[in-house]
Amino acid sequence: MRQIVLFLMLMVPLAAIADSGPLFMKHLLGEREFYEPWGIGFDFYTMEQTYDIKQLTFDLPGVTIPDASQLDVHNDVTHYDLKADVWLTPFLNVFGILGHMNAETIVDLSSVPITGLPFALGKLPVKYDGLVYGLGLTLAYGGEHWFTSLISTWTDTSLNGDFDSSVKSFTAQPRIGPLWGKWAFWLGGLYIDTKEDHSGVVQLPVLGPVPFAVELEASHKWNTAVGAGYEFSTKAMLYLEVGFGKRDHTLFNFTYRF
Repeated sequence: MRQIVLFLMLMVPLAAIADSGPLFMKHLLGEREFYEPWGIGFDFYTMEQTYDIKQLTFDLPGVTIPDASQLDVHNDVTHYDLKADVWLTPFLNVFGILGHMNAETIVDLSSVPITGLPFALGKLPVKYDGLVYGLGLTLAYGGEHWFTSLISTWTDTSLNGDFDSSVKSFTAQPRIGPLWGKWAFWLGGLYIDTKEDHSGVVQLPVLGPVPFAVELEASHKWNTAVGAGYEFSTKAMLYLEVGFGKRDHTLFNFTYRF
C-alpha cells in the first residue's frame, strides 16, 4: 500500500501541471501536429536471461563451493503494468508505472563440483511475485520521416514468495528508425542493470533444510531489439518490440492519450 500511495503522490503534481498546459516550448513545433499531453498505457513484458552470482552463502558446515561464479543461473520474468505519462516538452516525456511481476530464478548447483559432498546437488528454484513500481523518462527527437529516442526507467519491487527477495533495476532503451505514414519501425537495444537478492531456507535432497543467501546480477547488460508501432491517431498508439541476442524479451504496449 505504501508504494501505491507514493506512486499517486508522484503523479499528482504532474496532473496539476497538465491542467495548466504541460507542453512547454511548444513553439518549436510550429504548425506540426503533436501528441495529446496525457497518456494512460498498458505494458506486457517477458524476458529470459542468465545471471552471474556476486555472492552465495549457505549454512552447511564442511561444505563449500570453490567458485560460485561458475554456477549456471537462469531467470524468467513476466511483467505487466499500468503507465501514466505526460509530455512536458516536445522532447521530454515523464512517466510512472505500477504493475505486477511473476518470476523464477533457477540456480543450478549441479553445474560445478562442491567440496565436502559425495554427490552433486540439484537445482535451486526461487519463485517470487509481487508489486513493481517505478519512474522514467523519454527523450525524443526526429523529423518528418525519422525519429530517435531514449527511454530510461528505474524500478523497485515489493515481493512475495518462499524467500526474502528483492529486485531493483535500471533500464535504457535507445531506438532509431523510419516513420512511414502511421507506422513507425525501429532498431535499438535494451540495457538492463538488475540487482537481485534472495535469502531464506531451502530444502535440499538428503541434506534437508539449509539456510542460504544469494546476490545476483545480469550476465549481459545489452541485447538487440527491433520493433514496430502503429498510431491510430494522436490519441491511441500500439507498439510491439522483440529482443534477441544475449537476452530474449518481448514488449507490448497500448497507450490512450487525452
